[in-house]
Amino acid sequence: MTLDTTKPNDQELVSDLPSFIREDRAAINAIVGSNSFGYTDLDIAVGTTTLVVGTDLGANGLEVIKVTGLGLADISAITGGSEGQIKVLIFQDTNINIVDGNARAGGVFYLNHLPVLSNFEPDQDDILAVVNIGGDGAATPGYWKELFRTISVK
Repeated sequence: MTLDTTKPNDQELVSDLPSFIREDRAAINAIVGSNSFGYTDLDIAVGTTTLVVGTDLGANGLEVIKVTGLGLADISAITGGSEGQIKVLIFQDTNINIVDGNARAGGVFYLNHLPVLSNFEPDQDDILAVVNIGGDGAATPGYWKELFRTISVK
């Protein structure tokens, strides 16, 4: 069974609801168990410039990454990504900077923030979510387009 977002609707009998719940739960369990989601605690070494999917990061479709900098590092690319992968980075300190690129290739970050080519210098608890566009998981890394960022205000 696949998830059907049109059911149940307001015309379904109350007695039919348990079957929808069971079918949806089975479909959700299949998705969760499919290795589509991942979590990584990542300690980034001083001077690191590139992260690698499959080495530093998981190859999951959606991955939440708790990022800690062991010293200052300017991350300019993630290589080895596949199109559609989403990485949500949650920063634990101010040691990591994300470098904005302009090439739309080579695994660079393509950030939304103005001015153009301005780096993202996150504070503790800031979040950056990016999606891979054009990567094939091997020779072509594509680029990482910013989906959103959340700035911690506390």
